[in-house]
Amino acid sequence: MRRLAWLPWLLSFSAASAAREIAPEVLIAAAKRATLSQIDYTRSDCHDDRSVEAWLTSVAGKSARSIKWAGGACELVNKDNPIDAGTGWCARAEIAPKRGGDSAKIEVFFEAPKQGRPGAPFAFRAIVKAKDGWDYMRDTSAFAANWREAYAPEEPPPAPYKDCGQ
Repeated sequence: MRRLAWLPWLLSFSAASAAREIAPEVLIAAAKRATLSQIDYTRSDCHDDRSVEAWLTSVAGKSARSIKWAGGACELVNKDNPIDAGTGWCARAEIAPKRGGDSAKIEVFFEAPKQGRPGAPFAFRAIVKAKDGWDYMRDTSAFAANWREAYAPEEPPPAPYKDCGQ
């Protein structure tokens, strides 16, 4: 009986390791499925149920050369500000514009994994190089406006979605 005393420790260690090791492709799939109302507090009141993938395609699809997804620890973070500190579980898209220039990035933050699956998506962060330098954003409408201004000024703004704006 004494030999099994280490078993609870081993099981807790294994569960913690599994939670940290969510495969990048699983995070990417979860981010693409996440809805804007889950990750953008300005969209939650209007119940914006578009997926991140559909929204990003509508915003940048025509003016993007490529959209490359990756998963892992959050990168668009500011450790000095708790709401921007990120987590160990994010998926990000790097959007390369057709007209050249620096790529923009968006990121979806996830809560801690549960039972080997990503936790709930809860935040959106993005960067775009605007006229006066890099702009760090927390909402999807700011990203859409900055993307259009920087990379697709000739394109008309998309039609408003419900009462949510772009």
